[in-house]
Parts: sequence; C-alpha cells; structure tokens
Amino acid sequence: MNVGEPGPVTRELLRDYFVQAAKPREQWRVGMEIERMGRDATSGRPIPYAGAQASVRGVLEDYQARRGGDPILEAEHLIGLDAKWGSITLEPGGQVEWSSRPATTLDELHRELAAHFDALDATGATLGIRWLQEAVDPELSVSEMPWMPKARYRIMAPFLGARGKLAHRMMTQSAAIQVAFDYADPEDWKRKFLAASLLSPVATALFANSSRVDGRDSGYASFRQAIWDQTDPDRCRLPRIVFEPGFGIESWLDWILAVPTIFRHRARGLVPAGGPPFHELVNLRDCDAIRWEDWETHVSTIFTEVRSYTYIEVRSADLQPSARAFSVPALWTGLLYDDDALSEILELCAPWGRYETWVDAMNTAARRGLDGRVDPWDLRELATRVLAISRRGLTAAACVSDRDAAAAHLDGLARARELSPTG
Repeated sequence: MNVGEPGPVTRELLRDYFVQAAKPREQWRVGMEIERMGRDATSGRPIPYAGAQASVRGVLEDYQARRGGDPILEAEHLIGLDAKWGSITLEPGGQVEWSSRPATTLDELHRELAAHFDALDATGATLGIRWLQEAVDPELSVSEMPWMPKARYRIMAPFLGARGKLAHRMMTQSAAIQVAFDYADPEDWKRKFLAASLLSPVATALFANSSRVDGRDSGYASFRQAIWDQTDPDRCRLPRIVFEPGFGIESWLDWILAVPTIFRHRARGLVPAGGPPFHELVNLRDCDAIRWEDWETHVSTIFTEVRSYTYIEVRSADLQPSARAFSVPALWTGLLYDDDALSEILELCAPWGRYETWVDAMNTAARRGLDGRVDPWDLRELATRVLAISRRGLTAAACVSDRDAAAAHLDGLARARELSPTG
C-alpha cells in the first residue's frame, strides 16, 4: 500500500510519508503562510465571526468577491476559501491566514504575497477593519476574544487550556509567518531541519515583534515565544531528540508517535481523541483503526519551531509589518536552498548543539531580542553574520531569479533592526 491509500496505517507507511516526499533539486518550491488579526477600525474591538459589517465572515465574502475561490464550509459556516492563488483559513480568534501555493521562484511568491496584501487591505478598508501589524494583540485581554465556529477549536481549546496557561492566548491573540521548503533525501531533510532548529533563536531575535500585551510592556521582545512556551510542553518548542546524535526522520517519527493525540476523524466529523500517544492508535484495527486523515491532522498539531509535513516548515518568526513580511522567506531561502550556506550555518551554530544551550538561547532571544547574548555570541553580531550568509545563498539559489530584489528584502530587515549592511 502506498502513502495515503485506504488500508491499515502502519509505522512503515508513516515513515514513507516523509521519505517519499523527497524531490530532486529542480522540483524544489517555496511556500509561506501569514496570519493577520483584524480589529474594528472605529472601536478597536475584535471583529466577531458574523453579525456586523466588520466581521470575519464579511472578510471572507469580500475577499472572495475580489479574488474568486471556492468556499470552505463547516455546516452553514463559511470558514475559508480555496483557489489557484492559495487558500484562506481561520485561526481560533478570527486571525485570517493566507497559505500560498508552492512557488517555483521566490519572485513568484513575492508577487503572490503582494496580491494577497492588496486584496486584504482593500477588504479591510471596505469593511472598516484595521489589520494589526504586531504578532500578539498589544491591548486587549484574552477574555475579550471571539472564537471561530470550527469543531477543531471547540476540541482544542479545553485540551490545550488544561496544559498551558497561555494556550488560549496563543490560539486567539497571536500571529506568525511560516515558510515551507522541500528536501532532496533523508540526509538533506536532516541537515535542513537541524540548521533551521539551531537558527531558531536568531530568527526569534531578528523577527521579534510582540513586546506589548494587555496594554503594557511584557518584558519580552517576543512575547509570542513566551506564549508558545506555556501552551503545551508535549508538542511545542523542540524535543531533546533533535539535538542528539543520530537524529533523523526515524527519531522524529518516533517522537511524533509519542505525542498525545487531540483529534479522531469519525463519520460524524472531528471528535476528541482523549490524548493517547498516537502510536497506540496505530495498533488499533477494525472499526477503531485510524484513517490517513487522522495522521495528517495529528501532524498539524505539532507546534515545534521547525516541523515536517511532506516539506519542512520553519515557524520562528513573529508576524512582521507588511513592508518587512517578505524578509522572512527571503532569509530562510538563502540559508536552506544553498548547500554552502547550509554547511556554514551548521558549523556556525554548532555551539548551540546541546539541548540545554538551545533552550537558554531561545529564552534569551525571546526576552532580549538582538540585545541578548548566548556564549559565544552576541545575538546582534550573530544575526549580522546570518544575514550575510543568506545574502550569498540567495545569489546561488536556483529558485531566485531576481537576486537584487531578494537581497533588498534582507537589506530592509537589516536597516529596520539597526544591523550592519548584509552586502
């Protein structure tokens, strides 16, 4: 049986889910996801799902009128759009998330992001919605947030709420930018996954954009990172195994199989699973046997700084102001899609190769941003070097046709963060 076909789901098939997704370099693509939080432009209040002009459903309907797309429905509720330009989905508090299609070039991805921003900004202007530029709501309390009418969130809210005191803030008041990359084989998967993991503290510091919460300074440069640290210890940050000798797809799979399961798919829809480790479900047979969609849903509940579907997803960046948003995929493309850059990063960040050291680096980056220090590096100095490596990588990466334009996004990031020029 092949991956995704009907039949028993075995550990071998789950391993093949990652292994068979490998692609030759000429087929590599780059994709991204970006979340935006809307507020009523007049009152500053959260926008409800429906019942007002400035509403989440109104955003979906107006956006669809501008760009087309097929509606995604759950019962009578419009909860997303699917189109050739990508998809729109709703996060628990009404954050609007755009997911691109895999783009052949970085330049193509930039055009798609610009088209999304144009449509979303026009929709906001029409409906009286202001889009926050921060990664965590800086003013409102979590108790004021609406919840979207999705079965997934009705199940997830109590499950995560029992495991982390900031889980509901993560669900309803945070926004980020994620970037997706392909890999050539299991060894390339390992190198990219490890490099992105080791660089997570640098990305956290570079893209820190969530210092205020509940109307006051939080004490963090990236409070979004502090939120994730208190969401669910079983599925957030990164597990120790990433930093151990022999890390690879096999050990990553073993760890995912041990993560508690939140959901099961049944004929009546999504239901609570009760939290058993996923490997217990793999052993079930007959009417209790898991479906392939159970596995794909389980993978979607892994919230580590780097995670893997049939691609590697890098997740350490706070939402950025619109003018800097594309610096996130530009940075990671230069680092992960050029072999020399990848090797340089693995060597540069080797001192953070112990789990405890990495945790210290993440905590320091979250609190102090680029002003932090984790021996042997000042984060500001390290970030400057990483930007320079990425710029060289963009020059060599096959998926970058307009290298000057791609590098300009890094230059803009360097200026905004008061770093030395990247060239």
